[in-house]
Amino acid sequence: MKIKYKPAEELVILEMVEYSLQKIAETGALIQNSGHAIILNWANGIVFHHSPLPFNSKELLKERKEGRIYWASVIYAPMPEYKEKLSVGPRDIPVVETPNPLLITAASWIKERMEKTSSS
Repeated sequence: MKIKYKPAEELVILEMVEYSLQKIAETGALIQNSGHAIILNWANGIVFHHSPLPFNSKELLKERKEGRIYWASVIYAPMPEYKEKLSVGPRDIPVVETPNPLLITAASWIKERMEKTSSS
């Protein structure tokens, strides 16, 4: 048996929106209130939630095989120190300190972009 690991080589983000920490927590609470689970990721001082495009078409599956993945959207906020949850009223939105290399790289890229935008 042959096993091959093929991590993504490129991430394409189609839409991204910066929120305040309070606003991303409130958005998480709204998602929970609508009956959907949400877990926020944290890495390198950024808390975020992404929505990947599923590999449900031949074109996207081909892109993935070529090493490219797509996120339909990502929402993010600066959060310098890791917290295991964000609270909004009675709701607790869980936050995971991600070990995923792709998510850590994405968070670093987002943070770098934020710093460039704020220094302009």
